[in-house]
Amino acid sequence: MSSKLELMRSGDIKKALISLGLPTIIGLLTIGIYNFVDSYFVAKLGTEAMGAISITYPLITLIPGIALLFGNGGSAFISKLLGADDHEKAEVVLSSTIGYSILFGLLVQVSLFFLPQILTFLGASKNVLPLAMEYTKVLVLSFIFHIPAVSLMNLVRAEGAIALSTASQLIGAILNIILDPLLIFTFGMGIKGAAVATGISQFVSFSILISYYIFDKSILKFSIKKIKIYKWILIPILQIGVPLFAINLFQSVSLTVANRFAASYGDTTVAALGIVNRVVGMSTFAITGFSRGYQTFVSYNFGANNMKRVKDSTRISIIWGLAGGIILSLVQIGFSSNIINAFSDNNIVITKAVEAMFAGSIFFFTYGFQSIAIVYLLCIGANTSGFLFSSARQGIIFVPIIIAMNHFFGQTGVFYAQGITDLITTALLAVFLFFVTRNQKELI
Repeated sequence: MSSKLELMRSGDIKKALISLGLPTIIGLLTIGIYNFVDSYFVAKLGTEAMGAISITYPLITLIPGIALLFGNGGSAFISKLLGADDHEKAEVVLSSTIGYSILFGLLVQVSLFFLPQILTFLGASKNVLPLAMEYTKVLVLSFIFHIPAVSLMNLVRAEGAIALSTASQLIGAILNIILDPLLIFTFGMGIKGAAVATGISQFVSFSILISYYIFDKSILKFSIKKIKIYKWILIPILQIGVPLFAINLFQSVSLTVANRFAASYGDTTVAALGIVNRVVGMSTFAITGFSRGYQTFVSYNFGANNMKRVKDSTRISIIWGLAGGIILSLVQIGFSSNIINAFSDNNIVITKAVEAMFAGSIFFFTYGFQSIAIVYLLCIGANTSGFLFSSARQGIIFVPIIIAMNHFFGQTGVFYAQGITDLITTALLAVFLFFVTRNQKELI
């Protein structure tokens, strides 16, 4: 048994959560760095260029969500099977999950035929659309490698290869930082250069991860012959993967709705909101990364029927999640001007972005509780409630809130919609967890 599996089974819980969570945080942050770095360098090309990648952000969020659907669902299922010492089934699930991810990476290429319509729907103005097209065409092609890479990042984690998962993403992110200025400015490729840099970096990350299985370095072995489409494989993957994918899906929906409302106030508002979304998105990745490490721990111990470790780790993780959320909220508010100035020298964009940053950060700390609570519900089999709450923050509750806020408060309402939604979602989730499920022995 690997040291990571032993740590999950009987090691110190806090040490296990840090050991699983920290590399996953770094891994997800490096995914965010791709968009963050692109934004930083593209912003130097002007407000319209910044608006172009802001418009594409919902698409960039949605498509890799497919990878998280299979990666998170497959990883959690594999962790449960390993906890139950069923290596044979775990290998079938592993091979099938990789196969599904590669297939969907190819299928999303169909969107290339509808890019103008998609980008217009996302809120691209006539001035922004040509730049958005130039950037997105290359980015969609890169999804052939990006979707399997993100899925593999989660799968190798399931058997304890945390360092490999982290290294693959760090190498890709560092390469992206190097290539971005070279391709955008030195080689004069402009906004297209940012997309090419991202595509090359994602291919490298994919190559590192897939080699882990190709060269037999893994505990579980990948085989094309073991790729199957069976209910016993798909249902457990989808039960956890779909609700987690719903987070990305509705995040994409919320970004689209927000961009469409922002577009009515001009390209400067779209650019400002785009900057804030990427900054807050990095904080979201940090908290989500920890929750995914927690997910691996809980899935393994739930599979091993060790409910005491499940309950203890959940209480610790909720406290840590809230503390992390508070710290990130304070950093975003306290350094908002410095952060925004790094992305734009347009005074109108800066003024709007500072307001939007405060609005998006004031209640952000609640996400620390939400992310842990939702993963907990999914891991213990409360799939319906987990799905509903995962859909609430940026979907079921967010959409009517932003429509109402825009109607009554205009641009300011658009900026504050997410914060109001966070408060409502957290209150409902807290009531559900601590009052409804309190009487069920298997829950906290």
